[in-house]
Amino acid sequence: MIEYSYDKATPEKLAKMINQSDRNAFNSLFEMLWEPMYIYASSLIMDDSIAKDLVQEVWIDYWQRREAVEVENIKSYLFKAIRYKCYNALRDMKFNQTQIEAAHAVCINSEVEMEADVMDLSKRINETISSLPKRCQEVFILSRMNHINNKDIAEKLNISQRSVENQISFALRRLRKELSTVKSLFF
Repeated sequence: MIEYSYDKATPEKLAKMINQSDRNAFNSLFEMLWEPMYIYASSLIMDDSIAKDLVQEVWIDYWQRREAVEVENIKSYLFKAIRYKCYNALRDMKFNQTQIEAAHAVCINSEVEMEADVMDLSKRINETISSLPKRCQEVFILSRMNHINNKDIAEKLNISQRSVENQISFALRRLRKELSTVKSLFF
């Protein structure tokens, strides 16, 4: 019997295995991410025992909902879960002056969350471009991704330069409309 090496599996591979109720995969992912999640929770909560409890709650919840959890980036999912648990706990706490000052001083940018947000944005842009009419897609890709000027695109596709401009305008309007919700995240 060949034994699977869980310690070499990616978090995403482990998550798929956990989705199938693989306890060894769960334990391996837990070992991989428990400490970074605990450190993150501690930096937000400023109370080690509460941070440990919150991280445990996230892991218990994940195991209980494992069959329903389908995400592309499990690290991002778990870090967002612990962040929300911490925020809810902070909302219900009474603070002393030291905790208030420390909370104002702390600003943690989670690399994992930013990476996931960029991946989500990229996915939404690609989906929007894919939903454009074929000619519009072609013109937009030539213009914005291949950096070909409108005149050359018109000649290459045997259409008028005005048609090229209209197609690009249409594509940009669609992108702005589809991505308007993302704007609030970045501005």
